[in-house]
Amino acid sequence: MRAGFRSSFVWISLLGAIEAMDILTTDLGRARGAVESMPISAAVLNEGGMALFIIVKLALVAAGATAVLLAVLWVRHDRPGAGWVYVFTLSAIRVTTVALAIVALHNAVLLQSLSGAA
Repeated sequence: MRAGFRSSFVWISLLGAIEAMDILTTDLGRARGAVESMPISAAVLNEGGMALFIIVKLALVAAGATAVLLAVLWVRHDRPGAGWVYVFTLSAIRVTTVALAIVALHNAVLLQSLSGAA
């Protein structure tokens, strides 16, 4: 199985962009009086504010990128089972990216409704 560096880069880039959109919509929503409904995100925001929230989001993207890139390296060095690790890791990144895109879209709709209510 040949791991594609481009595909990995595209999905990690998409994850980073979606995380940035989530940060932006969360910040805008909080500024307009919205309350974070995700318990873990709410705890991070309550504990360390927006700065900690951004750090956590960046760390998650970095961890995902590291996992995918290690899997790519293992595939290229023909390690046993590396192909399955790569497929699993990249699939996890894809699912996470799509789920976060839905969340960011929901946040954008919520922001629109908050704008309309004002």
